[in-house]
Amino acid sequence: MKTQMTDKRFEQLKGVCMVGAGVALSFLLELCWGCFPVGLFRFPLNILVLALWMVLMTMMYRGRGRSACARFMLSREATWLSLGMVVAIGITLGLQRKPSSTAWPVVVTLLFVQSHLLLVILRGWRNRRGIRWRFCLTHIGLLLALGAGYWGAPDREQWRTPVHPYPSNEAFTMEGEPRRLPYTLELKDFVIEQAENGTPTHYEAQVMVDGTMVTLRVNHPYARTISEKIYLVSFSTTPQGERYAIVEIVREPWQWLSAMGIIMLIAGAMLLFVQGPLFNSKF
Repeated sequence: MKTQMTDKRFEQLKGVCMVGAGVALSFLLELCWGCFPVGLFRFPLNILVLALWMVLMTMMYRGRGRSACARFMLSREATWLSLGMVVAIGITLGLQRKPSSTAWPVVVTLLFVQSHLLLVILRGWRNRRGIRWRFCLTHIGLLLALGAGYWGAPDREQWRTPVHPYPSNEAFTMEGEPRRLPYTLELKDFVIEQAENGTPTHYEAQVMVDGTMVTLRVNHPYARTISEKIYLVSFSTTPQGERYAIVEIVREPWQWLSAMGIIMLIAGAMLLFVQGPLFNSKF
């Protein structure tokens, strides 16, 4: 019995050391090559990598009886470690002036958290009484919410464009490459409130978006679709004295998957509240 406990502790310690080595390697990669090359994994490569990752995790789970790595990933220690790593990453990004979610340590940490979560789901999604709906809703919802931003990051597009008092459908990538929008933008009105020293304190723009009048304010975007938002960034003036707005268009094709995950999390939390933590049923 004592030998088994010693072996288990050694196995857990080995797992923690492996994770620590992976994180240390991610910092080394960050120092040597900079941020993770997210742009290389655009669709369909991100789908292929996602499918391969899910297959590998499934194979690891099936071989958990003979895999020390799988047993550690399914342990309580791995749960606490993943929670601690997420908190540490969140605090670090929150303290940075320009946080980068594409840093190697962030990418490695989120992959570890998702791997642990997927293995836990494979182990606990059902029991002898059937499907554990509360468990599935909360855990799968969390995995979808995390995974949508993680695997969908390469497909995220960010453009900026000046909006003048005439229709235009031209935008530019952050690298300055021109793009054509499938709709037009036209500035109808612009309101600026300034302090006594002339510093702008508030500004908003009335913009016609493909025939629909919308009001854009800073940090109050217009959601054209569930995966596309239009933000008011700033304003400027042409040499002729014509004032125009500068907007940013952000497209996140995986946003619907994130929304689905959040809905599942809310549904799972409601079931947990209604049924109670001690309710012993298939829920």
